[in-house]
Amino acid sequence: MKERKERLKWFAKFFKKGTGEADPQFQVYRDEVHEIAFKRAFELLRISESDVTKEQPIILLAPEQLDKRSKVRYKVVLEDEQTADLLYDQALITMLLFGEDSLFFYQANLDYRYGFVTNDVVSEVSYIDIMSYQTSFEYDDIEDPLFEIVDLDLFLYDGRVVHFNLRFRLFNGTEEELVLNETEKLVLDKFHTIVREKKRTFLE
Repeated sequence: MKERKERLKWFAKFFKKGTGEADPQFQVYRDEVHEIAFKRAFELLRISESDVTKEQPIILLAPEQLDKRSKVRYKVVLEDEQTADLLYDQALITMLLFGEDSLFFYQANLDYRYGFVTNDVVSEVSYIDIMSYQTSFEYDDIEDPLFEIVDLDLFLYDGRVVHFNLRFRLFNGTEEELVLNETEKLVLDKFHTIVREKKRTFLE
């Protein structure tokens, strides 16, 4: 109980201001919650590390309100004069794990303040069931944008659509010539390469 009170007190202080310097303690708290989510993913999917290929999983994070009584709190941490990192105290985590025949999907709500993971959803999709996929870029408001959003959607033959958020960040006021950053390019290149190779193997 004492540890939880101290944790909540730390978060209240850290997110009191919308901008400021980074604090390594936030990364410690966040990593603790991510480790819990990772274990729950394997447990709910009923798989072990041997069921996953050597490819590292893709992990995506986006702010999402879990506690109806408390909105997501943000903090912009300036890394340098041109780069800023957007931190938040509640999130939606999405994991993509690559098996030999299937794509494993895990999603859950995280509350870093309490070290809490809930609303877990898992799914297993055969590579052959993926009909197509779509990447989109948009602003939350076209006239007065605050956030930039990049999404990846998988369209399955049974009509389902599996949604992934690749970017949810503050709009810096400048429309970039190149839409994707280096991390997003790596994620999409990895996803496209693996899915294409798996589908090609099934069709041969």
